[in-house]
Amino acid sequence: MKIVAGAFFACLLATTGIARPAMAESARQSFDLRVLDAPHAVRTDAGMQVFQELHLTNFTDAPLAVARVEVVDAADGQVLVAFAGEDLQRRFALIGTPHAARDTIVPPGRRGVVYIEWPVHDRRPTAIEHVVTYAAPGDAGRGSVRGVRATVAYATGTPLGPPLRGGPWIAVHAAAWRNGHRRVFNTVNGMACIPGRFAVDFIRVDAAGRTTHGNPDVPGDWLGYGAAVLAVADASVAAVRDAMAESASVSGNPKHALAEDAGNYVALRLDEGRYAFYEHLRPGSVAVRVGQRVHRGEVLGQLGFTGASVGPHLHFHVSDGLSTLASEGRPFVFDAFDLLGAYADPGMFGKAVWTPRNEAEARRRQGEWPAENAVVRFAD
Repeated sequence: MKIVAGAFFACLLATTGIARPAMAESARQSFDLRVLDAPHAVRTDAGMQVFQELHLTNFTDAPLAVARVEVVDAADGQVLVAFAGEDLQRRFALIGTPHAARDTIVPPGRRGVVYIEWPVHDRRPTAIEHVVTYAAPGDAGRGSVRGVRATVAYATGTPLGPPLRGGPWIAVHAAAWRNGHRRVFNTVNGMACIPGRFAVDFIRVDAAGRTTHGNPDVPGDWLGYGAAVLAVADASVAAVRDAMAESASVSGNPKHALAEDAGNYVALRLDEGRYAFYEHLRPGSVAVRVGQRVHRGEVLGQLGFTGASVGPHLHFHVSDGLSTLASEGRPFVFDAFDLLGAYADPGMFGKAVWTPRNEAEARRRQGEWPAENAVVRFAD
C-alpha cells in the first residue's frame, strides 16, 4: 500500500503521545518580556532601592497596550511594586521615539521599555518575576503574562572616596528624566547598554544657590570650573583623553559626535571588575597616564566643559567595562559625605538656595549614593 509521507506524519502525530498539546481557547499572543541587565540595588538616605528595566517587544500584527506592570517575588508571587495609569506612562518609553510617551501602546514590531525603581523594605527577594497586564486597543478583554525571572544584585562594591573636595555640590540626577543618564541607551558593538544608569553630575553651588560668579555663558565663571578631580580609590589608570578643545561659551558649545560626548576624561580600573569614569575635564588638565597607579585622593585633572555638556560640571559614573558607551552602569556608594539638603525643582538650580535638610535628621551620611538632586559636601 502506498502511503503519502505528509499523510503518514499527520496520522502519527494524531495517534501518538508526541502530538502538540492543545492550546486553550483563551490563549492569546502577548509581549516578549526581557530583562537585559540584572536589577541592581543601591542605598540612599531614603533606604535601599532597586533599579531595573523591563523590555516589552510586540511580535504580533496588532498594537498592544500595557495596562499594568507588577514586580513580584519569584519565591511566592508576593507583589513588591506595581505601576498603572499615569505612573506607568511616566515610566514607559517606546524605543526610537523622541517625544515623551502619550500612552503605553507598543505598535507591531516595536519595543517598549518600562524603567522601574522599587524600595527594599523588610522583604529582600533573591529573584523576581514580572506580571504584565495588557490589551489590544479597543479590545474589552485583557490578557496577563508572568515571566522573565531575574536575580537581584545587592552588592555595590567597596565604598568610594570623594571625587571632589568640599562643596556644596549638587548631585544632579533623576530617574524620571526622559533624557537623563538613567534612560539613555547606547547601542555599540551589537549590544544595548545604559552606562550612566547610576551617573551623577556634580555642579558647584554657593550658599545662596548660585552656580556662577559672573557671566553664566563663560565657562570659567562657573564656581566649579577648574576644581581638582580626585581618585576615589587606590587604582590604576585605564584610559585618558586630554586633547579635546573647549567651547569659549556655554551657548556656543557645538553638537558632538557620539564618541566625543564624554569630552576629556579619565577612567580608573577599580576592584571587583569596576571602572570609574570622570568626564568633561578641562583641556590640558589631565595629570595621569595610562598604566599609572594612583592613590585615593590623588589629583587626576580639573573640572571643565568639554564634550556634550550644558555647563561646567563633573560627570562621574561606575560601569562594568572600559568604555564610555559600551558598558553597563553599576551602583556605587561613597564612604562619607554631608547631606545639606536637596532641590525639589531642578529649574531652580543657580536661581535659589536648596531646601535644607531637617536638623533632626542625620547630616553625615555613610555608605550611600547621593539621592536625586541632593546637595552634598565632601571633606576638604
